[in-house]
Amino acid sequence: MDELNVWKNGRTLLLGEVLVEQGLLTEVDVQSILEQQQESGRPFGEIAEKLCNVSTEAIEEAWAYQYAYNAPTIDPVTFIPRTEARSFVTHRQAWQFRCLPMNLEGDTLVLATTPRYLQRALKFATRILDRPAYFMMTTEARLAAALSEYYPLGGMSAANATNDTMKRLVHKMRIDRLREAG
Repeated sequence: MDELNVWKNGRTLLLGEVLVEQGLLTEVDVQSILEQQQESGRPFGEIAEKLCNVSTEAIEEAWAYQYAYNAPTIDPVTFIPRTEARSFVTHRQAWQFRCLPMNLEGDTLVLATTPRYLQRALKFATRILDRPAYFMMTTEARLAAALSEYYPLGGMSAANATNDTMKRLVHKMRIDRLREAG
């Protein structure tokens, strides 16, 4: 279980810290943004975009890094994903977006993913899912093993769970659908 917490420590990482670490903001910029945030109540990232010309993509990337750093961890191999949660995501979606539904807490879907795939999984959750979601982090090996077990998909396994394999599989599925359609 220690490998799940490799990137964790005991404190919360703030978005401003990530943007400073990436060289996109200075400490003075962060203070200015925090002052404006206190006055306006607007999100830190939105103010950073307007005040310091930080791109939306850079804010999203920094936010995903922050989210992954602060998120709790889970081992989807030893914690069995609940059947009712798994019904909200298809096999293709689980592999394509590298997210494994773990539980349903009220109306909120709890998903496991990795820091590497968090941005992709977040886009899936916000654009495709019809309910709120939050993410827990796991390792790539544990995620691939759990996806292989709970979302078997021809051509995908823990051993070959690469982006290229997924692209080839999705392409094949599209071609098969076109052939079926006539």
